[in-house]
Order: sequence, then C-alpha cells, then structure tokens
Amino acid sequence: MGRPEKPINASGGAVAAFASELRRLRALAGNPTYRDMARSALYSPSVLSSAASGHRLPTLQVTLAFVAACGGDQEVWRRRWLEVSGTPPPQPPSPPRQRDFTGRTVMPARAVLPARTVLPGQAVLPNRTVLPPPAQLPLRPRGLVGRTRERSLLSRPTAEPIVICGPVGVGKSAFALDYAHQIAGEMVDGQLYADLGSAPPDDRSLVTCFLRACGMREEQLPDGLGQQAGVLRSMLAERKLLMLLENVRDERQVRLLMAETRRGAMIVVSRNPLLGLRDVRRVRLDVLPRDDSVTMISEALADRVAADLVDCDRLAELCGDLPLAIDIAVRKLAARPDVPLARIIGRLTDRGALLDWLRIGDVSVSDLLRSAYLQLGGAARTLLHELAHRLPGEPAGRADDLTSTAPIGDEVVDELAAAGLLRHDGRAGAYRLDPLVRAFVVRYVIPKMNQRSIFS
Repeated sequence: MGRPEKPINASGGAVAAFASELRRLRALAGNPTYRDMARSALYSPSVLSSAASGHRLPTLQVTLAFVAACGGDQEVWRRRWLEVSGTPPPQPPSPPRQRDFTGRTVMPARAVLPARTVLPGQAVLPNRTVLPPPAQLPLRPRGLVGRTRERSLLSRPTAEPIVICGPVGVGKSAFALDYAHQIAGEMVDGQLYADLGSAPPDDRSLVTCFLRACGMREEQLPDGLGQQAGVLRSMLAERKLLMLLENVRDERQVRLLMAETRRGAMIVVSRNPLLGLRDVRRVRLDVLPRDDSVTMISEALADRVAADLVDCDRLAELCGDLPLAIDIAVRKLAARPDVPLARIIGRLTDRGALLDWLRIGDVSVSDLLRSAYLQLGGAARTLLHELAHRLPGEPAGRADDLTSTAPIGDEVVDELAAAGLLRHDGRAGAYRLDPLVRAFVVRYVIPKMNQRSIFS
C-alpha cells in the first residue's frame, strides 16, 4: 500500500477543487496505485500523482490519461478541464451551405458512420477511420547465407535491446531486417523503423513520429522530449511492438529510447559497438567465411558458374569476402549474361579498377568507405595513411607495434577497427588492412591530400 497523499491546500481555488475531484474519481475506482495506473495511462506514477496534488493544473493530456486509468468519462472531464483552464471549447466547423432546386439554402444531412472495433495498436482519426498498426519495415532481403552463430545469439529470449554492429559492408542492415521480418508476425502492435544515418531528424521529431504512428493524437502528446520518450519506452515495455533503428552513429541518438522489451523487441544497427550503452545484447558481424562467400556467389549466378567454383573463389577473394561487395558484383554480373565470368574477373585484378567497378545505382563500396573515413579523427587518419603505404601483402601489425611507431594510443587502433577500416586477423592483438580499404586510401585519399583538398 502506498504512502497517504498530502492534503490539498483548500486555498488553491478552482485548481484545488479540480484535484479533489480527480482524487474522488480515483477513490471510486478502488484507489488503484499510481504505479498500476501508469501501466495503462503511459505516464509515470510521479506525473499522475502530481496531477492530483493541487499545486498546478495538469495538462489536458495528463488529465485524460488519469481519467481513463480510473474508468471515468473523458468527454466530461475534457469539458471540466476547459472550464477550469479558461480555454474556450473548439467550435465545430460550419458545414457548407447548399441550395435546393428552388434556390433555397439548406443544410446537408449529417452522415452517421457505423461504429468499428478498434484493435490494439490501431489509430482512430477524427472521422472514425481505423488505421492499421504501423508496419514500417523496408523490404525483406533475399539470398542471405551463413551467419549461423550470429543467428543463434538472436534466438535466445531476452528483454534486452539488441545492438548489431560491425564494419562497413558486412551486411548488418540485411541481417537485422531478416531477423525483424522473422519476428514481425508476433508483433501485433506494429513495427517502427528509422534510418538515422542520412539526414536524420532531430530526437523530438523522431519520437513524435513514432508516437503518432502508434495511435496517439496530437492533443495526447506530452510537451517535453523526455516525457514523450518515456511514453514510447512504456509502449515498448508493455506492447508487442518492434523498433528497428539503423545507421546509429553514437549512444546519444538512442539512449533516451533504450527500454526493456518484455513483449516486444528493440534492434539498433551501428558500425560502432556503442559500448557506452549498458545492459544490451551485442551481436558483431564480420566478413563472411570463404565457403559462405562462394555459396553466396554460386547461388546468385547458378546459371553461369555451373560446377566451376574456381571463378567464384577468385571473385570472393577479390571482394575480400565483404557481403556488400559480393552483392554488387553478382548483380552486375547477372546483368551481363553474354560475357564469360572468367573474362570479367580477369579485368578486375587491379584493386583500384575493382573499387571503381563495385558501384551499382546509388550503392557504392567506395562511398561507404568514404563515409567511414570522414568520421575518423586526425590521428586515426594519419595511421591509416601510413598503413596504406606498406606493401600489399604485408600485415598491418600488432597493436603494440602500431602504437609504438607513432605518437598515438591504443584508442586510435580501436577507432580504426570500430570503423571497419582495420580488421583483426585472428591472432591476439594482430590486425590487417583489407585490400579494398588500401585501394580506397591510395586511389581516393592520398591524391586528394596532395591537392590540399580532401573530399572538397
């Protein structure tokens, strides 16, 4: 049983009387705790308790949520709130005037729409149109191979948010979307999606858009970003709702939204492991094993490769087993069925030419490497330039060797590794520079530096 509420100051006038009526309504409902009311009202217990304190008039949104949690008549309380606040009630728009065949002005008959059942997660517009739960996921990717170990990490039940991380081009988005579509059927309250990488909206507009998609009307939205994020976290905790956030740059973009998802799921996709977020399940992706790379190519080009897997292995090697590079390559090869596979591969042995070729439509390996490069600090860029000048077959080295040859710290090596521009080679503390990354630096970065205009 909760602590008794403080008495309301009777000198508070209409606001105090309004708070007393709210307390009376709660008493008639059996005095539910504010914690119990918060589960259905989607406001915190402290906000609901403050509404009945008599210190100040609560907002209309909080008042209606309080009343709904106690089973009261929201329309009656809406009128009470308008009266106490001194806000004039909105006037309904005048219907357009029409004339009959004699020229007299007549009023059109008001259409009465039949009542419709509203299911969980559905929004109702003022004209009673029932909207379906949000289903915002992009198309499900096809042709994914491998990732057995990573898939098993997602299959364990948990209420923790999931962070899928890994370097540029390893297929994080496709992997996350594939899993999201697998569980979408269970998420009867809807699926929310946002790409925070390209021209991301500000935090408030993102949260507001999600709340509207979940059925909240404009007058129900809390005023502050923190309160809106709290409502959204409550929805994630209590509803069968899925949220997928792609291309997250740092922890600040998602920290307000992190919530336990006892019935739903929250998935965050980022190149950065977002180590600043506690109590999340991280699934890190890397380039594919060679067998999976060959399978990906042979399945996509089944009519071309027949039983000859040598060319598939060579193409996988040229692409560095990077799923994005392989996907672009097989789509371009499928568009040229008249040209022998071996002939095309023979033209791509030069890494610079290969990097130029790995572009299709608005998708480009070099553009993604460029975006990762531009997010590096000065020390990390300097180290990357030095590594790119080494012989092509020479490994990047061990972390202690790298940090001892230049005035840098381990965090610079970690920064390059987190960006996907330096990769662990399987030995403890050892790294290597992928051929495509080396080609990118030599072909695009160094010439621009010599021109004193990096990516201008």
